[in-house]
Amino acid sequence: MICASEAWGILAYATNSNDDGHPVDLPCVVLGLVDRGWVQVHRLEPWTAPNGQAGVMYGPPIPRAEIPEVLQDPATWDDPEDPSWVGAVTLSATQTWRALNRQNDQAAE
Repeated sequence: MICASEAWGILAYATNSNDDGHPVDLPCVVLGLVDRGWVQVHRLEPWTAPNGQAGVMYGPPIPRAEIPEVLQDPATWDDPEDPSWVGAVTLSATQTWRALNRQNDQAAE
């Protein structure tokens, strides 16, 4: 399962099979979330805080047409060897997803 409900999701912990062990088409699943307007796909880029501390931040959204090709290579989303996660593919929740989440929270109250 892909974790976009928490506003972001490192794809390194996504799986390529479901609970029954059947293969899952990760690009298809991610594109479904993109097409619903719920997430954007990004690569993590290096960032330096004003105090000089190194970190990472979202790069620009990857265009939809490029997402299947990017996700075909597990090296882009599987647990990276670089502990900084620079270059890893991640998801960010959109305003549409956040609004839907707020509606669901209000309905549950």
